[in-house]
Amino acid sequence: MLPPYTKPHLSFADQLALLVQRGMAVTDPAKATLHLQRIGYGRLTPYWQPFQDSIPDPADPAGVILTDQFRPGAEFRHAVDLYLFDKQLRLLFLDAIERIEVALRVELAHALGKRDPWAHRNAAFLDAHRANRAIHGGNTTRHQSWLDKADQSITRSKEPWVAEFFKTYNSPVPIWMAVELWDFGTLSWLLEMAHPNDRAAIAKHYGLLPNTLVSWIRTLAFVRNICAHHSRLWNAGIINQPLVPKPFEAVRVVHIGSDPERRNRIYGAAVVASYFVARINPGSSWPARMKAHWQAFPVMPFALPPQGGFLAGWDQEAMWA
Repeated sequence: MLPPYTKPHLSFADQLALLVQRGMAVTDPAKATLHLQRIGYGRLTPYWQPFQDSIPDPADPAGVILTDQFRPGAEFRHAVDLYLFDKQLRLLFLDAIERIEVALRVELAHALGKRDPWAHRNAAFLDAHRANRAIHGGNTTRHQSWLDKADQSITRSKEPWVAEFFKTYNSPVPIWMAVELWDFGTLSWLLEMAHPNDRAAIAKHYGLLPNTLVSWIRTLAFVRNICAHHSRLWNAGIINQPLVPKPFEAVRVVHIGSDPERRNRIYGAAVVASYFVARINPGSSWPARMKAHWQAFPVMPFALPPQGGFLAGWDQEAMWA
């Protein structure tokens, strides 16, 4: 039987004292206490994990377990610097993803709308193989599950035009209106289920193969969820890793295949976002701003750009030129 949780509530001063007891240096206690009050112990915890000691994991010869003790040289201010760097990183990604999401809404609405104003509601207008696949062997198809979520977005909407639409018409909302109410994840699933010809047409607009486009959008949807929840991003593991493109698709992105760390950390997503932004708005300063942000990574022990997949020489790649 697992033991109950017994750790007591701690005041901000006691939280700081506990960190000092565990070996963290605090150069300005008053300022550190203020950061704990404004940001929170729990939210800062992921940012001082690189400074914690580790021991071998007895259950995994290749793994380690973090201890409560900090390495010599660990400082509270470095955790705050890393938190602030990550906050700006999330804002940069949200800026890029907003542009990509808006463009994808237009692409999907235009392509599917030509087939039928409610093409998204009928699997006959989509990729039948993907849309009609059962979920976990059950009776619900992927399309029906997706449609339930898509309709919930419309039902929950407080937009005045939605209420006006249902006062005026007895039809479901057509796709060119419905897309404005879906989140990026909902859009990404519809892209994956779209008719193969529509998926190919949208991919061609970006110079990509359909599977590459779907993979990259899924990657960015995953990143967006991290950003939306204000979670740690700079060295987060990317579950939906971007496919490595063929050289004829996106030659400047091919280098993400040279090392797994480029794809299973945030670097691959940054390259993908930069590619899309450059296609959508060739004059955008976003790639330069992302490059400058990582070049200004705060100097500290134990936390380094390669932990985010920004390996040595990354800024010399053509994507960032």
